[in-house]
Order: sequence, then C-alpha cells, then structure tokens
Amino acid sequence: MPDSEIVLVRHGQASFGSDDYDRLSPLGHEQSRWLGGYMHTHAMQFDRVFRGSLRRHRETAQGIAQTCDLPAVGEDPRLDELHFESLATQYMRATGTAEPQSRADFTTMFPRLFEHWARGEISNSGESYEAFSTRTQAVIDAAIAQGGTTLLVTSGGVIGVTLARVLGLTPATTADLLVNIHNASLHRLIVEDGRLRLSLFNASPHLDAKDRRHARTYI
Repeated sequence: MPDSEIVLVRHGQASFGSDDYDRLSPLGHEQSRWLGGYMHTHAMQFDRVFRGSLRRHRETAQGIAQTCDLPAVGEDPRLDELHFESLATQYMRATGTAEPQSRADFTTMFPRLFEHWARGEISNSGESYEAFSTRTQAVIDAAIAQGGTTLLVTSGGVIGVTLARVLGLTPATTADLLVNIHNASLHRLIVEDGRLRLSLFNASPHLDAKDRRHARTYI
C-alpha cells in the first residue's frame, strides 16, 4: 500500500467564448456529476478535499458532491490556474506571433509560450514560472505530509506542473502534455518508499459509455 495518495481532478468544461469563462457550461456540470457518480460507485474515499478559489473549481466540487459523499471541501488559492490570456498577450507582443486560429496553431504556440515564461521573458500576471510551480507544489507537499488520500480539484496548468515535477519534464514538454488534459479527468499520484510516483493520468472512465463519449472535452 502507498504511504499516501493524491487524486487531482481538472474542472469540468468551462464557458469558453462566453462573457464569463470562469463558470461551468451545462456539459461541465454534467461531467462533474458523472465523475461523482463514478467515485460513489467505485467506493472512492477521501480523507480531505481541497479546491482552488475559482468559480469553475467550486462548481466542479459541488457537482461531484451531488453524487458522491465528500468530506468538507476546503479552499486553497494555490490551486488556481495560470492566467493564459495575460501570458498569450505578452507572448504574441514579444514575438510578433498572430493569435492562433486553430487547435494546430495553439498546440504549436503553447510550448513556445511556456519556454518564454520559464526564461522570465513573460509573466503570469506578475508570477514567474518558478513561483507558479512552487506554490502549486506546496499543496502537494502538504498533502504528502498529512498522509491518507487527498482529493484536489484544480486546473490543467496545476496538474501539468505537478506532473513535470514527477516526470522531470521541461517547460515545453509540460505544455505539450497540458493541451490534451480532459475536463473532469482523474490523475493519481502515490507516495511509495518516500518517492512521489504517477499511477494514473488523464482518466475519464465516467465518460466511457457510448452516450457520454461526446463529453470528452479539452476546453
């Protein structure tokens, strides 16, 4: 048995293209309830639960709790996402790059953006890549210290830099990993013999049914 276990969940689909991105779409609410139902059916139990301070984190945790019994959910702003719009604006200004018009454009730009951020050439609304990584990893270290099983409801950027720590990824490969993280996906870390290891990545078994496969979304 592992010494401790950390389950990370990316928030459900947010309202991309609307006036307020930071709220779940109708599908995002459904994804969250389905995930909670999966956790309940498979008797997943958590010693503690924390979420970021963003609305989409809160709504995802609430959706999970509708179909799965959870301990009291704490809020931890260290689980909040990077400010992509700020980073992208600075990157495009610094490089003369046009705004991406397709997913292919985006997946080409995103790793380069992360490299610029890691080199200190742009910032996450004043936050460096190192500072972002440090504050998110502090949450992981706290969960490790507490032992047991911790559920963290967060965003793709936080999950990405956490996996970068575990797998030794560069900023560019971290960004390349990030672009494929599903909404409401499960990621599991275990601590075994004092070492933090990845045991599950980007899982969405609650969306395996044929009538739910449309709900595997990235944005």
